[in-house]
Amino acid sequence: MNLPQKSTQNLVKGKLSHRWRVRSRLILSILFASIVSFLLPAWFSLSTKILCIWDTGMISFLAATWMLMVQAKTTTMRRNAQSQDAGRLVILSIVTAAACASILAIAFILREAKGKEINIVIPHVMLAIVTIIGSWLLVHTIFAMHYAHEYYQNHKTQIDCKAGGLDFPEDIEPDYWDFLYFSFVIGMTSQVSDVEITSRSLRRLSLFHSILSFFFNTAIVAMSINIIAGLIQ
Repeated sequence: MNLPQKSTQNLVKGKLSHRWRVRSRLILSILFASIVSFLLPAWFSLSTKILCIWDTGMISFLAATWMLMVQAKTTTMRRNAQSQDAGRLVILSIVTAAACASILAIAFILREAKGKEINIVIPHVMLAIVTIIGSWLLVHTIFAMHYAHEYYQNHKTQIDCKAGGLDFPEDIEPDYWDFLYFSFVIGMTSQVSDVEITSRSLRRLSLFHSILSFFFNTAIVAMSINIIAGLIQ
């Protein structure tokens, strides 16, 4: 077997390995959530069970994803970003919809605790807070992974050409922290800061992200008011 064929096989194996890591994080999160679903007391209400299961899967996926980001090196960013977003449209749609649905579920769980004793209200409020913060972090973390993929997707090697779509000041090889910065700035302000968008596809993605962030943050404010109202009653 000649050297080019070996290189091609190694590249294919590497891509399959990275795609398996993406799916393994998702599968592991679902597994933890499934275990918790069987351990929850039968007297828990349906909305409480849903939020507990969602929070377990969400925290598991966030922990695994952040571990990847912390350990990633600049020299492997192109390869990682190209393969760490396998099935990205499906995952992005599911996670975004699930996060938004969890915010809506909080309204039901707070309604159940309304007017009840403080020892019942406080656990409900704590569960709602964890869901709000975790869902917000999850949505923008997923967008950061998606931005990284879009930035590097058309470049098959680490040195063949310059990636594009986002212009990070004085940063030719951005890492996951740069994409997290870009994503969370949009998540908090619904606009970009010092990073310039130079790609039509990324402008469209950023537009969708900004609109989603506006409604998501509005929902968080509304839920926070309900939480405060539940505490003072």
